[in-house]
Amino acid sequence: MPVPWFLLSLALGRNPVVLSLERVVGPQDTARCSPGLSCHLWDGDVLCLPGSLVSAPGPVLVPTRLQTELVLRCHEETDCDLCVRVAVHLAVHGYWEDPEDEEKFRRAADPELEEPRNASLQAHIVLSFQAYPTAHCVLLEVQVPAALVQPGQSVGSIVFDCFEAALGAEVQIWSYTQPRYQKELNLTQQLPALPWLNVSADGEDVRLVLDVSEEQRFGLSLYWNQDQGPIKPWWHSNLTGPQTITLNHTDLVPCLCIQVWPLEPDSVRTSICPFREDPRAHRNLWRAARLQLLPSRGWRLDAPCSLPAEATLCWQALDGGPCLPLVPPLPRENVTVNKVLEFPLRKGHPNVCVQVSTWEKLQMQECLWADSLGPLKDDMLLVETRGPQDNGSLCALEPSGCTPLLSRASTRAARLGEQLLQDVQSGQCLQLWDSDLGALWACPMDKYIHQRWALVWLACLLLAAVLFLLLLLKMNPVKGWLRLLKENIRAGGECEQERGGGPPPAGRAWASSRPSRSVLSHSGLPEPRGSAPLLRRR
Repeated sequence: MPVPWFLLSLALGRNPVVLSLERVVGPQDTARCSPGLSCHLWDGDVLCLPGSLVSAPGPVLVPTRLQTELVLRCHEETDCDLCVRVAVHLAVHGYWEDPEDEEKFRRAADPELEEPRNASLQAHIVLSFQAYPTAHCVLLEVQVPAALVQPGQSVGSIVFDCFEAALGAEVQIWSYTQPRYQKELNLTQQLPALPWLNVSADGEDVRLVLDVSEEQRFGLSLYWNQDQGPIKPWWHSNLTGPQTITLNHTDLVPCLCIQVWPLEPDSVRTSICPFREDPRAHRNLWRAARLQLLPSRGWRLDAPCSLPAEATLCWQALDGGPCLPLVPPLPRENVTVNKVLEFPLRKGHPNVCVQVSTWEKLQMQECLWADSLGPLKDDMLLVETRGPQDNGSLCALEPSGCTPLLSRASTRAARLGEQLLQDVQSGQCLQLWDSDLGALWACPMDKYIHQRWALVWLACLLLAAVLFLLLLLKMNPVKGWLRLLKENIRAGGECEQERGGGPPPAGRAWASSRPSRSVLSHSGLPEPRGSAPLLRRR
C-alpha cells in the first residue's frame, strides 16, 4: 500500500535520517548477484514445496545466511509501497570424492567446454515469503565459475527485490535449494507498526486511546473481519486528534477490528483485532447469533464473526423433554455463517429442529419450520433401517431409545405397534428422509388420541350408571315410607266418609290399620299424622 513520508517517520522513528530508504522504481521483481556470479529470476511463482533431503553428488551451492532490508517500491513519485529486500549468501557445500568424479561433474555441468577449469557450478535457490494471509515463492538460478568453487568457502550473494508487506506485519522467509541438499534457512521479522492506537480497560468497557498529534485529522473505522466474504463496516468517523473512545463491553466480538488512517492521499491504514481471545467477546458472539428460516428446507446462521460450530437435526416431541437426535444420524454440517445451508430432508416438519453446538456444547436450538408449518404436532417418528438383503426394521424414536414396533415394551409406540406399521404401509405417514440406509417417517397420532378419549367418555358414562344404580338401591327405605304415607292418606279419607255414613265394617278397619303398624315397626320411621285418628277410633 502507498506509504507517505510522515507515516514512515512515525513507524521508523523521529530521526529524519531514517527516512532515507532506498527506492526501487517499477513494479517488476528483479534479482542481481555479487561480482563474479551470474543469476536469473524465473518468471512467475513456484510451488512452495521444499521436498525431501537428498545427498549431494559433489560440491553444491547452498544458502548460508539471510539478510533483509526495508525499501520502497515506487510506481510514481508519491505512490510507494513498503517492500522487504532479501539477500541470500551462498557457499560451496561438499567435496570431490576423487579426480574422476570431479572430471565427470564438470563435463556434465557444461559438456561443450573442453577445459574442466572453465566449468561452472549451478544452483536453484527458492525464496519463500509469508505474511498472513498471503504467501509468495520465487525461484533464482545462480551460476558460479569453477575458479570460485572452493569447498566450505563463501562465493557471494544474490539479492531479490522485493516482497511487498504492510506496516506492522510479521513476515517469515525461508530459503532452500532444489533439490534440497540441507535444512532450509528461515527468518522471522516483525515489521514496524504505527504507534497510534492503544486499547485499555475501563471497568467492563474498553477505551481506545488514539495518540495522534494535535489538530491531525484522521479516519477511524470499526469493522467485523470475517473469514468468508468482505469485511463488514460497523462504525466510521472522521476525527481530529488526540481522541479517547469508549466501547461498550456488549459490543465486543472476536472479529471486531479497528482501523486508523490519516486523512491524506495514499495513506497507509493501521489495523488491529485485539479481542480475538477475549471471553466476553466470545459470549457476545453467541448472543448475537441468530438462526433464520428460509423457504422449504433451507436455513442460515447469521453472526458477525465466523463460528467453529456444527449443526445437527433432532426431533422435538409435543410433550416436551430433550430434543432427540435423529437415528440414524444425518450428516453433521459445519456451520458457515451468513450462508444458506440445506439439510437432506424430503419434507419439512414442525417437530424437526436444528441444534448448533461447539466443542460438544449445545449453544442454541430452534425448531425452524414451526413458523411456516404450524405448532408442534403429536406425531410419532419412525426410523426404518435397511439391511444389505433388503431386510428392514422399524422402530419408534422415544426418550428411552428407539423402540421396535412389534415388541412387548410398556411404551405407547409398542402398544400401537401394529397400527403404526399399517399406517406406514397404507401411506398415512409422511416420509421425511430416504436413502439406501433407511428412512424417517412421521406418523400422526390424532386418531389414536380420539379413540382414547372415546374410551374415557364411555368409562365415565358406565361409572355414572353404576353410581345411579347404587343410589337407587340405597333409596328402598325411602320408597317404603312414601308408600306408607300414601296409604295412610287414603285411609284417612275413608274414615271421614264413615263418620258421615256409619261405621265401616270391623274387618275392613282392622285390615287397613294392621299393615301400617307392621311397616312402622320395621322401618323405624315416625308415625304419619294421618294415622292418628284411625288409632284413636279403635
